[in-house]
Amino acid sequence: MNTVLIGYRCCGKSSVGKVLADIMSCDFVDTDKVVEHRYKATVSKIVADKGWEFFRQAETAVLKEVMSKKNQVIATGGGIVLAEENQALITDSGCAVWLFADVKTIVKRLAADMQNKASRPRFTSKSLFIETRNTLAQRLPVYEKLACMRFDTTAHPPKDIAWMIKRRIDHVRI
Repeated sequence: MNTVLIGYRCCGKSSVGKVLADIMSCDFVDTDKVVEHRYKATVSKIVADKGWEFFRQAETAVLKEVMSKKNQVIATGGGIVLAEENQALITDSGCAVWLFADVKTIVKRLAADMQNKASRPRFTSKSLFIETRNTLAQRLPVYEKLACMRFDTTAHPPKDIAWMIKRRIDHVRI
C-alpha cells in the first residue's frame, strides 16, 4: 500500500511526507518534483510555456508511474485530484491522507515561502487570499471524498503530523 498525501499548497505534503517516509522506512516521492525533473523546469515555467492542460497530463503520467510501485509515501500536487483518472489511481493504489490548514495559515505560508513563489504559478490575478479561498472551495469536496484520513496542519509541525499518521496507519493495520 502507498500513503498518498493530498491537499492544497503549503499544507505540508512534502515536509510531512519526507518525515513520514523516514519513520516508515520507505521511499518518498514528490510528484511535482518528478515532473520538474523530467521537464527540467519548475511547475511555473512548464505552465507558462506549455499551459495547464499539458502540466496536468504530465502530472497524470507521473502519478501512473509512481503508483505502479508499492510501499511509498507520495506527496502530490494540490490539483492532482482534479482528474477523475487520478482519483481512481489514488484510491486503487493507496490510502489518501488529506493534509489541510485554514485559509489564513495557507496564505501566510505561501507568502513566506520564497521557493513557492518562484516555482508555483498563480491561478488568478485576484489577491492570494481570495484565490486560495476560492480554489479551496472548489477542491474541498474532492479532498473529502478521497481521504482515508485527514489531519489539520495549522498548529502542528511536520514531525508531529507524520507521527500521528504513522500511529493511525499502524492502528488500522492491526
